[in-house]
Amino acid sequence: MMVFVILTGYLYGTTDGAVVGLIMGFLRDMLASPTLGTGMLILLYAGIISSLLFSKRFHSRIALGFVQVFILTLAYKVIGHLLYYLVPLIMNHDNNYLPLSAIVLNSILPQILINLVISVPMVLLLTYAGPYRKGVRRSLDDNRSSSEEVWQIR
Repeated sequence: MMVFVILTGYLYGTTDGAVVGLIMGFLRDMLASPTLGTGMLILLYAGIISSLLFSKRFHSRIALGFVQVFILTLAYKVIGHLLYYLVPLIMNHDNNYLPLSAIVLNSILPQILINLVISVPMVLLLTYAGPYRKGVRRSLDDNRSSSEEVWQIR
C-alpha cells in the first residue's frame, strides 16, 4: 500500500498522491488497525511528501521513484521504532526494547528490500498502464504550477 501511494504521488502529483493515500490508509486501518485514522494520516502524508520531495523537473526519472521508496520506507520504519521505544519509556519508564542490530537487520532492511522489489512492477504498471495517457498529467501540472507562481512571495 505504501509503495503504491509513494509512486502515485511521485508520478501523478500532490492531489492524486493525497487521494490515493487517504483511500489506502482507510483500507489499512479497516484491515489491520484498532483505530481509524492513523494509517490514513500516515499514508496521506506519504503521498504528499513523495510528490514534493524532488523538484518537478526530476519527476520524469523513474530511478528517483525507487529512491523515494527507499527514503520514505526508511523514515516510516525509523519513526515507528522510535515511537514504540519512546512512548513506553515516557509512560511507564520502561526502556526494554529490541537491540539496534535486531531493528536494522530484522525490520528495516527486509522492509526496504520488499518495498524496492514490489516497486519494480508497480512503477512499470503505473507508467505504462496508469490512469493518464503518457504526458497528459504532466502538462496539466505544468500549467497549474506556472499560474501559481504569481501568488508566491519572493
